[in-house]
Amino acid sequence: MNKSNIAAAPAAVKPRERDEAVNRPDNNWKPYPCLLTRRELQELVAEQLG
Repeated sequence: MNKSNIAAAPAAVKPRERDEAVNRPDNNWKPYPCLLTRRELQELVAEQLG
């Protein structure tokens, strides 16, 4: 179950410099709304799932 993503593996191995900060998301971060209605979202999902 612990399979790592091959594309992300090299980025995880790269060491950081001592003064380089780790980018962590802000606790209050929220995604921007997509401005679609619930019905439009349901139609998109139904279309993609078939």
